[in-house]
Amino acid sequence: MSLDVFSLTLTIENQPAGNEKDDLNFCCLESCGKNLYVGTKDCLVLHFVLPDLSQPGNEKTCPQQKEVKKRHLGTKKPIRQLKASPILTRLLVLSDSAVSVLNMFSLEPIQTMQKIRNVALFEVNEMAAFTDPVFIELFVVASKKKAIYIYAVSTDKWECVKEVPFPEEPLALAVDRSCLCVAMSERYILHKHTNGTTQELFPYDKVKQNPIIKVVGRGEFLLNGPGSLGMFVTNCGISQRPPLQWPEQIYMAAVYFPYVVTLDSEALRVYSILDQQQKQLIPFQKGCILVSSQERVFVLTSREIYSLIPVQIEEQIETLLSREQASEALDLVKGARAVIPKNKYKAVYQYVLQQAGFIKFFQECFSEAKELFIKGHLDPREVIALYPDSPPLSTTFKQPRPSVCNIKDLNQMKKGDPERLQRYKQFLVDFLSAIRLTEQAQLYKEQVDNALLKLYAESGGEELIHLLSTNNACQLNECVHCLEKHKRYFALGFLYHSQDQDYNAIQTWIQIADGYLHESTEKDIHRHIVEFLSFQQKRELVWKYADWALQKNQEVGVQIFTKRPQREQETFSYEEVIGFLKQYQLALMLYLEYLVTARNSKEERYHTLLAMSYLEHVLKLLEKNDRDKITFFGTRTKLQDLLHESSFYNVSVIQDKVLDTELHTEKAILYSKQGKHDKALWNLVHKEQDFQAAERYCQRNSQGKDKAFRSMLFCTLLKIYLDSTTCNTNELVTAAVDLLNNNVAVFDIVSVLQILPDSWSLQLLSRFLVESMRISIHYRRMESMEKSLAQAEHLRYRYSRAKATEGIVKVAKERTCQVCHKSFTEPTFLWSLSGILTHTHCARRETHSDPKFNSGT
Repeated sequence: MSLDVFSLTLTIENQPAGNEKDDLNFCCLESCGKNLYVGTKDCLVLHFVLPDLSQPGNEKTCPQQKEVKKRHLGTKKPIRQLKASPILTRLLVLSDSAVSVLNMFSLEPIQTMQKIRNVALFEVNEMAAFTDPVFIELFVVASKKKAIYIYAVSTDKWECVKEVPFPEEPLALAVDRSCLCVAMSERYILHKHTNGTTQELFPYDKVKQNPIIKVVGRGEFLLNGPGSLGMFVTNCGISQRPPLQWPEQIYMAAVYFPYVVTLDSEALRVYSILDQQQKQLIPFQKGCILVSSQERVFVLTSREIYSLIPVQIEEQIETLLSREQASEALDLVKGARAVIPKNKYKAVYQYVLQQAGFIKFFQECFSEAKELFIKGHLDPREVIALYPDSPPLSTTFKQPRPSVCNIKDLNQMKKGDPERLQRYKQFLVDFLSAIRLTEQAQLYKEQVDNALLKLYAESGGEELIHLLSTNNACQLNECVHCLEKHKRYFALGFLYHSQDQDYNAIQTWIQIADGYLHESTEKDIHRHIVEFLSFQQKRELVWKYADWALQKNQEVGVQIFTKRPQREQETFSYEEVIGFLKQYQLALMLYLEYLVTARNSKEERYHTLLAMSYLEHVLKLLEKNDRDKITFFGTRTKLQDLLHESSFYNVSVIQDKVLDTELHTEKAILYSKQGKHDKALWNLVHKEQDFQAAERYCQRNSQGKDKAFRSMLFCTLLKIYLDSTTCNTNELVTAAVDLLNNNVAVFDIVSVLQILPDSWSLQLLSRFLVESMRISIHYRRMESMEKSLAQAEHLRYRYSRAKATEGIVKVAKERTCQVCHKSFTEPTFLWSLSGILTHTHCARRETHSDPKFNSGT
């Protein structure tokens, strides 16, 4: 798509003065700042001072003839090439195959610098000027020679420092630091003169093409390549951009970043380096030379000099944005960073990102729009204000109109296309959610959160609760009405809580739970209130609503006190809570469970109260004849476990309560706590009539005890089974046999035989007797083996001692104790197996590596 990048204006017109027979014919041109130098066919150098383009209106002003300076070089040969060096304030001129030097301002020749002759063309490397002393590098292509000569040029002299040979005479040349890009007769090559490396590039058709080489930027060249392509090549010999497609026969090219201008017989064509597309075509004939400067591109004919004045980058960007060419505008602002002032670039770049975002927004490319808005740090209020019924924004905020031609009125969508509006609303949700916690939204927290709340209230998702249950900046006055309008009462409670109005929050939730406010929600409101109160630090608020929570459900309501965080446990004392829960039996029981199990309390009062709570609950169920219910067995199991495992409750208090009941298992446990195992087992056998429970009782109470106690306990149970005064004799006999067979290792066979009635047959006892004999034999063999091993160990120690004491130990007078280093004054001493000699008292104090000492005299 076309874009006005340059405007063509006449800068200098060749007008003959007086009675001169012929006017001037322009041959070449050089620009340096405001200074314009023109070489003519008659060996004349003209100097013009151009107006400053930064001043409005000067781009169309032509310099007056009186401002022209001129210098004739003394021959009638045309000027072929001009090059100004602002660092040296020198002008290099190529005419008649010789390079001469003029003062850049006075055009006076520098007498100390002799001409360099036999020159076909030259190039200058200004980067070499940043040295001490100051000089530039001059690269001279010698006529009819296969070499390039490098000169070091200062203000008053030059010196040839290097010769770079080539296989044939170069036809065109461009220089970037140490890299030379050279056009030979058939192909282009790269040569680095510092290390002498050469790299061949691609060929070109010398008959059909002019060899063109231009420096694009640091380390990059533009070449007129095969197939009418403008090829970009780096100084490493690779191409990092797609080529330009230009006409087959172009005369010249000039680079004015980020554009390339070409000249052919019919027109000036402008191409973008960024996207390689042609942007502008300016019909123009008779042009012969293009020269690029910092401010413009000059077009030279034989009689006139024209200027391609660049349109301001900002103006180009606005044009692209007005055409909704967002990608092209972004590419342009990125590529033109070097030509936009640093202090303006950030603002321009963000503006383009924002406007490109609006383009994508109205095109409904929402993911791209969101990314552009975020990158461009767009004020979120600019988007919020586009929506119908948007929350009130700041009174100082004025909605800027986006630079977009296809702006859609979202207010009209509300009536005409609600589904489409819903897609736009979803975009707003995504955008505001993405930036809500970022720096981009920090100055507009209230407007962002208010807008999100409104959108979430309409959709009714979990996001609304998440927004209000976390830190937010929602305005209470604005948001209460919105939530009530959409019947989001559960979320309204969270809003009150976020505004530190916990009383209003709980009151709102209670009204939902009690049915005064209707909202379709799957939330368990009662459980939520309990959880909320369990985190509440305000005591008066907890006491105010704890009764309501317990009356609704004691099992859930008690969690106000049992689910409190560790750091909040001290807010309510145990005694305080127990006193409060006395009117709620189930809740009290659950709270005491929490104290005993979760808090590991060892207070006798709490253990006793818990046991009494279990007991009373079980007795009530017994009265109602609810024995088949899970609650009865569950509570009774908890009671039995507590009586078994706890050692902190008051046994006598519980026993007084149990004594006249049918809870025989519990009676047995209490008897076991008093050591009355016979009564405990008698209750289990004759009252509870649970033989397996009686056997488990023996196993449980004998754990960790010696064999004698275990045998005594099991024998007590056996005697109860064999008591002839009881009824159900056959059933007890079977239980006794099972007891013997299941616990053979516990019983002493002799004691059992003394207890058993004479009437029992051998067949009835066969299994017990066989197993008992096996165990007895096994124990005897094990004892025999242990005895033999001990004897062997004893014999080994005796042998070691004998070997150690069979020699004689002589203690000379000069020998000293190896512990205290004193002499031996008594005939007794200790001598270790490793040869350490010590006093007997020193050996008792010290620990040696070899603890086995032998006494000697």
